[in-house]
Amino acid sequence: MYEPACACKGIRSCKLCESTKEPWINDTTSNVVFIYCDACRQAIRMDIYESNSECPHHNDIGNTNVGFPLDGIFLVSDFLDENEETDLVNYIDNDVWIPSQSGRLKQDFGIKINFKKQTIKTKYFTGMPLYAKAIIERLKAHRISEDFQSVELCNLDYHSARGSHIDPHIDDVWIWGERLITINLLSNTILSLIPNEKDSNKIIYIPIPRRWMIVLYGDARYEYKHAIQRQHIQDRRIAVTFRELTGKNDKFYEENKDLYERIVRIGKRFTGITVGRFEKIGNDINAMAIDKMDVDISSIEENQLQEAFESTTKKTISSFEIINPSTYLIHAEDKYLMKLFSHSSISLEQLKSIFSLCQCNGTILDASINQFYIVIFNSNEFSANKQMGHLLARWRLNTRSSLESPQKNLFDTDWFNQQYASIINKKKNSYPFLLSNLFTCQQEISTIKDNQIECGLLWTNNQQLFYIMDLILTCLTNIDSFIDNIKEIIHAYEEIVPLTNDEIKHLDTFVRLQLVLLLNSQDIDDEKQIDLLEQLCSNVCFVRNLVR
Repeated sequence: MYEPACACKGIRSCKLCESTKEPWINDTTSNVVFIYCDACRQAIRMDIYESNSECPHHNDIGNTNVGFPLDGIFLVSDFLDENEETDLVNYIDNDVWIPSQSGRLKQDFGIKINFKKQTIKTKYFTGMPLYAKAIIERLKAHRISEDFQSVELCNLDYHSARGSHIDPHIDDVWIWGERLITINLLSNTILSLIPNEKDSNKIIYIPIPRRWMIVLYGDARYEYKHAIQRQHIQDRRIAVTFRELTGKNDKFYEENKDLYERIVRIGKRFTGITVGRFEKIGNDINAMAIDKMDVDISSIEENQLQEAFESTTKKTISSFEIINPSTYLIHAEDKYLMKLFSHSSISLEQLKSIFSLCQCNGTILDASINQFYIVIFNSNEFSANKQMGHLLARWRLNTRSSLESPQKNLFDTDWFNQQYASIINKKKNSYPFLLSNLFTCQQEISTIKDNQIECGLLWTNNQQLFYIMDLILTCLTNIDSFIDNIKEIIHAYEEIVPLTNDEIKHLDTFVRLQLVLLLNSQDIDDEKQIDLLEQLCSNVCFVRNLVR
């Protein structure tokens, strides 16, 4: 997604705006140019380098007019292969580009910083994008970056047609740590280093071929400004740059320990979305004027259900708890489950037949209420995880053969827009976290093809959805025992119905999705649900690893 607008401010300019400003002048022509040789870690004077057609390496080293050592540069050739580069660029281009200064476009995953006032806002920092996970894991294979914890990812798009460049600068040292890591995509470029000394006329060129990675640290990070000159952008170039926080011995940590730990914790998530994406979602939903989705089933009055229970069982209710709009937990000497099944989803004969095949001992009330069959169970039937797993599997087997199932992914764009609208309308403190999770879930679920994951009538909520949602909804009824529940229930379930590879692959996504819906339905966030969602964001295969 491209934005042609110019965002230059002050003295900054690009080809889109320079006709209205002072003409752009390349003021590096009087500099003595050196070129960096990675083989000997020296900066060699360009004319000597060119006259030899290569670096003379250790000859004449010590003569600073010829060359000098340059520490703090680590280059990795072909950090990505061609296919990986293509995939990464596609992921990046599917996001929202925002105009930046000096002819660049940008995408930011990170905190909002006012460097002059040294203030930070974390509200819209929701973590790294999922595509960054493989890159960050690969960084750990190199000794220099094995302990690198990214807290910002900035994608910059340069193009010669816009006159893109970036002026000499040193990345802020108050908050950003020593290592700056950049992966260079789509075209070769040259990074320029300019010494901090005021009277120096040196400039060092560091060639960075396409798909290479560069790490700046030490002297190169602190003793030199770095820049990308306009003449070194030949076509389109994308720079993918990761930053870390300062060390724990530095001022920022000492003065902001809680904030520091919070930023690091968010940086470990892989469900991040950019500020541009937040704005686009909000604008799109506002343009659609979507209201919060209502659930028709909740129109049944609780007193109708209570009267039906007491007249059938001849027992007095001591407590009545809504688990979801189609399931109620009732205390009346023993514990009971009351479940509602819509006439439109199942007939009475089908319901009786399926209960018999599932070995359910439920009592179906003679009279229905508001076009719903009412069924009462003694909850002891479902008290053990193994019992519950077997029931859900049998329910799937028998509803699959008895009822017509939807043949498409029911979590479509309209459904997700309803959820976006609900989150935006509520605007809880956690809403950026919920919104980013909802968006990343949508991205993953949108890849599911029709018939790839089996759909049917769910036991838990009487809706036509993916059958694995029955497992997830059941396991999330008690967050405290979620880990034990999901392992035990799925193990029992698979004794009857093995989960497919596609169902296992998407388990984590559907658990995250359901947690988002649960959290958004509450006025006050459940901290245990938030903590579980945090775990799932940091370990995108958390549930899959539990059951496999």
